[in-house]
Formats: sequence, structure tokens, C-alpha cells
Amino acid sequence: MLAARQPPAFATSAQGRSVSWEPMRDLYESLNAEQREAVCFGWDHRVDIQYGRKPLHFPDPKGVLLRAHMANAWKITPQLLGSDFYTDAQRERVLDVMKTVMAPGWTEKLQQQGEDDHGGPWGGDQALAFFGPPDEEHFQCLVTGNHLTLRAGSGQNTPSAFGGGIAHGHEPSGFFEEIGHPGNIWWYQAELANRVYALLDEKQRIRALVKDQVPFAITDGELMADIDRQLRNPTPEEIARVNRELRKVIDRTTVRPGIERDDRREAEIRFRGPGGAFPGLPIAEMGREQQDAVLATIDGLLAPYRQEYRDQTMRCLQKQGGIEACNMAFYEQCDMGGDGEWDVWRIEGPSFVWYFRGAPHVHSWIHIADDANAPFSAYFG
Repeated sequence: MLAARQPPAFATSAQGRSVSWEPMRDLYESLNAEQREAVCFGWDHRVDIQYGRKPLHFPDPKGVLLRAHMANAWKITPQLLGSDFYTDAQRERVLDVMKTVMAPGWTEKLQQQGEDDHGGPWGGDQALAFFGPPDEEHFQCLVTGNHLTLRAGSGQNTPSAFGGGIAHGHEPSGFFEEIGHPGNIWWYQAELANRVYALLDEKQRIRALVKDQVPFAITDGELMADIDRQLRNPTPEEIARVNRELRKVIDRTTVRPGIERDDRREAEIRFRGPGGAFPGLPIAEMGREQQDAVLATIDGLLAPYRQEYRDQTMRCLQKQGGIEACNMAFYEQCDMGGDGEWDVWRIEGPSFVWYFRGAPHVHSWIHIADDANAPFSAYFG
């Protein structure tokens, strides 16, 4: 992992630009002509999205917006940050850009997560892309990798918090993590969510607990039930068998405009809009103490990000009705160890989705906007 550096000073520019703008500009301007040709695109650059952790760089005017795409594991461009394509100084500037998004200490946690999950130095599984030039209204940088879609600089007057969907994850003790998720940088968020569940009365718990299939990497209900059984009482032999079967049938369908909705897919986090039927218990029907616990959970979910992005999220949430317009769901399936501490849960509203799938390891899928029609596409990586 690269040595920790002092984060750059952040201040909103006189033009009202994102606090990410200057570090992004510095990185952008450090790129030579060959580098810009490879990793810099127009704001409306569209591509032919096909599954693969390989880059999705085939232009297609009828394709999806590359800047609005996300996955839990992908490389947005072929050139890895750790390769000779970039200089050491540019790699340091990438970290400076990330520090404009993440709260102090969290960029270093993402580096450690990347090393844990890739099994090698940071940069060996990460790539970046720019959208728009720094002297125009819209300018964004994406950093992607295993368990990572991270955006800096959302551009002015865009509807999406974080500039679009983002994803995180971690598997520090293996693909099938140890029960209790030791060392997982995101597990504290599930602990916060479970505090909400603990405050619910019996009738509320029945409504909040979803018995349908967990949105997962597969849509095969029989195999999903098999995975659920193994997670409740895992043995190394059975976990290995289930893992082999799972990898044969992973659903790589690209979630994009025009495709039929299938809520069994993990990447299906398109907005349902006002009047949508959300899973779980309406937060509006919770008592004040319970709602305060939901707000504390959301505050904890946003703790890894700097204030600009926290403010974006809350602005979007308030515009579409606040927490009272959302539901909170806990999934009965995939309860690791069968301990009643729910590993999978979701907060969803008209244009707010925070889906936390903590089994067999953690994935977080986050999509928030003030407009339910914000552009979006995704697949399971």
C-alpha cells in the first residue's frame, strides 16, 4: 500500500465547482497525449456494454452512458493504475482525488480493501477514466476495480448524488467470509441497521423481514436456497461445492434502460419512482425512536464520505420525500450462522437505493438521485 499522505486542502471554488475539481484538474493536466487518448472521454460517451472485468471501451452511439455505468468489480479502461502507463506522481494524484470524496482515513481503507481482495498491491486491479474536460461545466473522474466504483466531481446541475451509482465491498477473510465479518471495513453499517430491527415490535418485524429471494449474483432459486442452507451452518466441503456451482450460473445481465426488471438480480437497483412498491416496512409507520435510529444508520452510511457528498445525498433524499418516503427491509435468506443478525438489508425510496448484501461477503450498491429518471446501467461483476 502506498504511504499515507496528508490530504489536500479542500475548498469550494468561487465558481461553485466541486471540491474535487482542482485535484482532478491537476491529475488530468499531468496526462500526456497517449494517456488522454486512452482514458479521457466526452461527457456523453456511450459504449456497447458487455460483461467482463475487462474494459468496456467499444464506442456505440446507441449504447449506454459509460459515466453512468457501475459494477461491483470492473476495469473501466485497460490501463491499470499500478502499471507503467502511469507515473508514481500520477498515482499519488489519484489518491488526492479519492481523498476529495472520502472522509479522512477512508482512502487508506479502500487501498487496504483493494489489497485484501485482489491479493496484491493497490493499483494492480484498479483503473480510471475522465469524463469531460476541466474547463467545461461537467467534469468527473471514475476509479474502478474489484469491489469499487468511485466517482469524484459530479458536475454542476446533475441529479445524482456521488455523480451516479457507486459500489463498495470487502472480503478480508475469503469469498465466504467468516461469521461476524472480522476485519470487514463495511460491517459496522450492518450493525447500525440491525439496531433499527432490534427496536421494531413483533408486527413491524414481520413486515420488515422479507422472505423472498435475496437479490444476488444468481436468479436460480434452488441454488439460492442451497447457498442459504450452507451459510447458516457452513462446512468447508459444502461451501466449496456451493461455490463451484455458483460460479457456473452467475447472472451477468446488464441492467439498462429497456430491459425487463428482475429483482432477483443484485445489480437491479433502478429507481421505482414515486408510488413504487418498495420491499419491507414503510419508515413513515415507524415511531420516533425507530426513525431516529434509521437516521443514525444513514448518518453512519455516509460517514466514509466528505461533507459535499453527504450534503448531495441528503438533498436528494429530502427532495423525494425524506426517509418517510422510504422502506427498510431485512432479508431472511442468507443469515450467516443463523444468528438473527441480518446480513442483508435495504433502504429504498422513489429515487434512493442503498442495498447491503453481507453474505457470503459484503457488497454495497448505492444509487441516489433527486430524479427517478437519472441515467443508470449496471451489471454484476
